[in-house]
Amino acid sequence: MGTNRKNKNIKNELAYFYAVVKNMDLDNNVKQAKINKHETSIEEVSYNNFSYECEMDKLLFKSSLLGWIELIENERLHKAVKSLPIRDQIFISYIVKECKTQTELSKKYKVSQSAICQRFCKLIRILKKKI
Repeated sequence: MGTNRKNKNIKNELAYFYAVVKNMDLDNNVKQAKINKHETSIEEVSYNNFSYECEMDKLLFKSSLLGWIELIENERLHKAVKSLPIRDQIFISYIVKECKTQTELSKKYKVSQSAICQRFCKLIRILKKKI
């Protein structure tokens, strides 16, 4: 009878071990899914978008929020945008790259739509002066 109990305990321990390993795998899959949601791998960019006419740098710039700034061909405009504080570059990127509306940004920044409009107009005036 002692041998039976020992075998049963070993089976229970193995079952527990396998359950723990399975849960660890599930946790890792959830973490990896969250990471994958916000990242684009170089392999994915190069495999899916590779062509002789495109440069890898341009593809990577396009995939990031601020990357579009590096693609500005007008040198004076590029310098003007780059000279803005990073928070203003991000703000403009939401409008230019992400096509966010003033209403969407007002919710994101938790301010009124008119405040978003004023900030955007102010940034446009600053850029015009620098160009």
